[in-house]
Order: sequence, then C-alpha cells, then structure tokens
Amino acid sequence: MALSAAELLQPLFAAVMIIALSLAMGVAALSPSKGSALISAATASAALRRLTYWACWLLGIGLAAYGCVSTVAMTDTALMAFPAALWLVLTKSHFGTMLWLSLAAWIAMLLGTVVVPLPLRSPLFILGMVGFALARAATGHAADQGFFSFSVLIHMAHILGASVWLGSILVCVLLTPAWSKWSAPQRNALAQRLSEVATVALAVVVASGLYNVARTLGPAANIWIAEYTWILLAKLCAVAIAAGLGLRNRWYWLAQLDQSAHDQVNGAAGFRRILIAELFVLLIVVALAAKLGTTMPAQ
Repeated sequence: MALSAAELLQPLFAAVMIIALSLAMGVAALSPSKGSALISAATASAALRRLTYWACWLLGIGLAAYGCVSTVAMTDTALMAFPAALWLVLTKSHFGTMLWLSLAAWIAMLLGTVVVPLPLRSPLFILGMVGFALARAATGHAADQGFFSFSVLIHMAHILGASVWLGSILVCVLLTPAWSKWSAPQRNALAQRLSEVATVALAVVVASGLYNVARTLGPAANIWIAEYTWILLAKLCAVAIAAGLGLRNRWYWLAQLDQSAHDQVNGAAGFRRILIAELFVLLIVVALAAKLGTTMPAQ
C-alpha cells in the first residue's frame, strides 16, 4: 500500500516543485529594472518580493516530500526502515546525487532572496534556479543518454522555458486582481513585459520539446500502444491551447490597453480573463508532464 501511495504521490510532488520553480522564474523574469514603469508601483514590487519567498519555501517543501515518496517508490521500504533507506538513496544512487544538487540549488535560491530583494539582480538566485532545473532534467528520461549529456541540457532548457512561461502567467494573475485601477503606463509595462517573456519562453519550449519528442519516440517501434504516447499527445494539445490563448492576448487584448480610457479598462479585464484561462491550461500541462516523468516511454 505504501508503494502504491508513493507512486501516486511522486507526480504530485514533482508538479509542486515545477509550480514553485515556475513561480520563482516568473518573479525573476518580470522583476523590473530600476526606473521602469512597473517599479513605480510599490505594491507590485512588494508583491514580487513576497512571491519570491513563497516560491522558495514551497520548492523546499516539495523537494523534501518528493525525496521521501521517491525513496519509498524506489525501495518499497517500511516506515521503520525508512531513514536507512533514505540515506541509502541519498548516498548510493544517482537520484540521491541529484537530490543533493537540488538541495544546494534551493539553498542558493534562498540565500539569493536574502541578499537581493528582487531576484533578477541576484546571480545566486539565478544560479540556484538553473541548478534546480538541471537536477530535475538529470533525473528524467533524458538522463538515459547520460547524466550530463546534450539531451539533459536540452531538457533543462525545456524545463526553464516552461517554468518561465508558466511562472510569468502565474505571477501576472497574482499581481493583477485590481490592476484596472493601475495607471495606464504601469498596466502596459507589465503586459508588454509578459508578452515578450512568454514569447521567448514559448519558442524555447517548442524547440526543446520537438527535440525531446524525437529523442523519446524516434527509436520506438510500438508508439501507439504505449500510455506514454497518449499522455504526451494530451500534453501537446494542452500546450497548443495555451499558446493560442497567449496569442489572443498578444494580438487583441494587449492592443486594447493602448486605446481610450474605457477601452483600457475593458482591455485590462479581458487580458486578465485570458491569463486565468491560460494559467489553468498550463497547470494541466504541468500535471501531464509530471505524469510523463514517472511513465515508461514507448519501446
């Protein structure tokens, strides 16, 4: 029973880590530079700092839980023998090495939030996020090509791109419940920044994702009978829907923010509605991606 529960909880806590990493990446990507229109919104800057702390602590909790349930899934250990099994995993397996790397990356992120309030200007915070993404990539299917192979680096880029995309949307949704009351320059600054960040992130996700699909399914002989393939197709469909919603915001609602005062208010409301829908779809993508990470690829 413990093994079955652990196998169910593994994707859940993997998803929690990705969401937390995405929140941190989103804050870093949207943190304003000095003198920007967004930085003049004191409430937005304070909210970004709070989100950074939440992201770090959620990431730490997710990492601890993921390490525990993964240990049970790997060793099928009983509760009384769990400490010994955990130590064995941490010291005698590649997975354990990547957990140590994840822990070091998390500590770097945590220290980065203390040293510099806005993480975009903290090299330690950025290094921690990249290190955490590398550790996640090196514990996935890409590691079959080698723990620090080109495939792992591409998958790391995929994780970073997806995290920036999801995180920027998540941060904007959390920042904008009352943004119709913001000044027009502040709204435009945030919306334009989001559009630029999400566009670059989507390009990285698509390019690295195509490589991952070719690497995973290219050698397979029985693609269509594998559960992995159908989960992957569902994920790709969800990504396409999220991208379509993003394009709707970029080409329609974003333009409304530059119109008359009445159109700006309507544009702000419409922009946020699409953001919420896109966030919901991207959370489905995360759930499917987490499930893929614990599913055997097509053979």
